Amino acid sequence: MRICFFLVAVALILHATPGRAQNASSTDSLAAEVARLRREIETLKATAARQEERLMEIDERTEQTAPATTSDSAKRKISSARGIYGKPFVAKFGNRTALGGYVDFEYRNNFTKKTSVFDQQRLIPFIFAEITDQLHFGTEIEFEHAPRIEVEDGVAEGGGAVEVEFATLDYTLSEAFNVRGGLLLSPLGRFNLVHDSPINDLTDRPLMHRDIIPTTLSEPGFGFFGTVYPSERAVLSYEAYLVNGFTSHIITEDGVRVRDGRSIGEEDNNNAKSFVGRLAFSPFLGLELGASAHTGAFASRDGAFRGNERLTIAALDATLQRGPVELLGEYSQLSADLPATLRATGVADAQSGLYVQGNLHFGSGILAPKATSVFTGVVRYDRVDFDRDAAGDTRERVTLGINWRPVGESVLKADFQWNWATAAGTDTRKSGDRALRLSMASYF
Repeated sequence: MRICFFLVAVALILHATPGRAQNASSTDSLAAEVARLRREIETLKATAARQEERLMEIDERTEQTAPATTSDSAKRKISSARGIYGKPFVAKFGNRTALGGYVDFEYRNNFTKKTSVFDQQRLIPFIFAEITDQLHFGTEIEFEHAPRIEVEDGVAEGGGAVEVEFATLDYTLSEAFNVRGGLLLSPLGRFNLVHDSPINDLTDRPLMHRDIIPTTLSEPGFGFFGTVYPSERAVLSYEAYLVNGFTSHIITEDGVRVRDGRSIGEEDNNNAKSFVGRLAFSPFLGLELGASAHTGAFASRDGAFRGNERLTIAALDATLQRGPVELLGEYSQLSADLPATLRATGVADAQSGLYVQGNLHFGSGILAPKATSVFTGVVRYDRVDFDRDAAGDTRERVTLGINWRPVGESVLKADFQWNWATAAGTDTRKSGDRALRLSMASYF
């Protein structure tokens, strides 16, 4: 733009300097050139203004240190839009490696069963590295329930679990198209992408993401992801991968339970790959709509199975924030191709789940640190149906909670749950467990 101003100034000086007589045509030509340059300047000004406005909005969407009053929503936007990169780091080594993680600690009291326990639920360090400007690596390693692993005669024993939650290599081609391979965090539903304990406002995860979508769902695979901008305010992001998929272990004595059928990294029981992908659209800041699916063969040729039976899980999600109020929810359906012999025994081939949650942020600055602290009141309704085609076989939960965040990355939570269950083949809903959850979680 400075060059344009310089050219205009030179042209005006030349036009005003006395000299040899100019003919009428050259004067008209110079005036036309000045007018053209002025139009270019105005065009550049308008373009710069539009770009600045758009950059400010993008910065709002991806700001890591969001104000405390919107910390939960802001973190959700970060994680959904930027996937595994939407995490805070407190330590960077050189220009290429960043370390961080999160921890959560829980107290659970089941008043119905008269049991209570303290639990170091999760300790998850993560490592990110910029190998080159275009090649990036990221991983999370989960230590669950404070594992103590003892090896005796070559066999590991002890409580807890250690798992690699994801480990991916990304090759960046453009913002709109990138390549990813490794142990993927599957984009099935929104919560699977934003499941970190410090992000979420309740201690326990939704029932749907335990029984219908087995969060945390990680799978070896390869595919593509990116973000495009259909308009100056809209954002469209996508992820699409081929993965090993589920196994026939989804069939249990309780029926179809997908959590038991998650594949092991080095095995694929049928050599048929599954597809998983998610499309998310944000027409403006504060609203995001998503659709995702996972489909593929789960069985191997064995007994009653032909080997081409498919499992399909589809999900819809939405998040809306207006000021201190936030609404979010998801709905999913599961369909499994089952042999007639299994269906005859009463194993259901269609399931569904949903949750709806409302958050109200309040009390900003009541407690120190006043610049960042905020309270959030939460209510959530959960429901899973293990047989969509018959009465009963459902689980329901209502949770009321309150939490306090001294900063956006740390939270103390208190939740109370009421549970109900309806047995298969009946319409009678019976009261279940009443439980208290106290927890604290933080990124570090």
